[in-house]
Amino acid sequence: MANFDNGYYLMNDKGKKTMAFTGLIITAFITMLLICGAGVYGYAIAGQFNNVIQVGMIFTLESVARCAMIPIAGKLGDKIGRKQLFLSALALYIVSYAAGACSTNFRMFVIARMISGFSWGLFITNIFVLAADIFGKDEGPKFTGYLQSFSTAALIAGAPFAGIVCSVSWRLEFYITLPVLVVAFVLCAVGLPNVPKFSAGKPMDIGGALCTLIFVVPFSLAMSWGSTRGWTSAIIIALFGTAVTGITGLILFERKAKEPVFPGKLLKNKFYVSIFIISFFYSVANAAANYVPTFVQYSLSFNSSIAGIIALPGFLIAIVLTILFGRHAANTGRYKGMTMAWAFATITAGVIFLFLGAAGTGRPVIDLIILIAGVTPLAAVNGAQQIVPYTYPMKVLKNEELAAGMAFMSFGGTFGNTLANGICGALMTVPDGILRIFMVPVFAGTVMLLFALLFKDIKQDETI
Repeated sequence: MANFDNGYYLMNDKGKKTMAFTGLIITAFITMLLICGAGVYGYAIAGQFNNVIQVGMIFTLESVARCAMIPIAGKLGDKIGRKQLFLSALALYIVSYAAGACSTNFRMFVIARMISGFSWGLFITNIFVLAADIFGKDEGPKFTGYLQSFSTAALIAGAPFAGIVCSVSWRLEFYITLPVLVVAFVLCAVGLPNVPKFSAGKPMDIGGALCTLIFVVPFSLAMSWGSTRGWTSAIIIALFGTAVTGITGLILFERKAKEPVFPGKLLKNKFYVSIFIISFFYSVANAAANYVPTFVQYSLSFNSSIAGIIALPGFLIAIVLTILFGRHAANTGRYKGMTMAWAFATITAGVIFLFLGAAGTGRPVIDLIILIAGVTPLAAVNGAQQIVPYTYPMKVLKNEELAAGMAFMSFGGTFGNTLANGICGALMTVPDGILRIFMVPVFAGTVMLLFALLFKDIKQDETI
């Protein structure tokens, strides 16, 4: 049973609630497990097909596909139905990875994984909107916390799990996980509510959607390939030129569109924009953490086992904080304290990283301690990144704005990571560049702190 009360969607069947939420949890956990295990099974696949030199394509194209589809997902869900989009995208995800598991060559797997990236970008943001559909916008943040805690657990387990199964066969990764996703699909198909299509009678912003792809895909590829192919190479210049064309067209289309992909009216809420900017710069800061294992192994000469567990304390804290922050958001509707903690932890990590010495100074143990001290708060405060951007819209946006607002938030974090990866890749090409990468969180954290200070809690639908 389901009904509407003052514009809020209410679902009353407890059995279906349990089924639907269990399906969402399984989906969030397994898909993140597959994403985080790619660093292990990706090299195994490239090795089997004698294409290690192009292994980066496994990561780059999938990431670009995710980034391209996230901003479109919100409006598309409102157009065809959130449940319908989620199930269709999840089905495509399962089929694409099934094709990948049966790959007979490297190119076939890369294409299959890229398609999985497109489908993941379509359904991942809708997971959090569906949590609000199932439990209501008041309780939604708490259950989003539970969802995100499972995603964080998968973040920890992804590489170790892939390592274990790849010792037998990399295909085993998919033979185990895909049947579990099929179960999740069935649970969601039965349990998820049929929410009205808020934009069913309105024209889809086709121009805006196409221009988004023309902007995001070339820009993401340029940022990923620039450091290896040369920032002034013909292909990189062409990609940036195409991206400029895309964003120019996007601006023109969005000014005229009745239902724009990037709803400009959301920007009237200055505190929504503050959270967006904070999330964006946290993703920039967090990109530096990706280089910690590299620094540990190649600059400090520790083994891969130590490199693999250095962020573990922070992620374990993040699991707890994700649950606590979700419950806090649901119970109080207040985000100021979480936002301040988010910014302070990031800038603290950046300041600690500044104490890292140049490689080869003869003090690797001290540098390792500094790395642990820096990466722990940066990883731990992922608990805020998992909750604030994905639940704050539940509190301040109207029901018909929610999907687009969620997608815009999610895009900000993904795009920030894409931009930072390009910057960090460029820094890696200069002497002691990896140490300069560890300066990024200071700058990003400072910007986060500024907007955290400007932020304040406001009431439902209030704009300043």
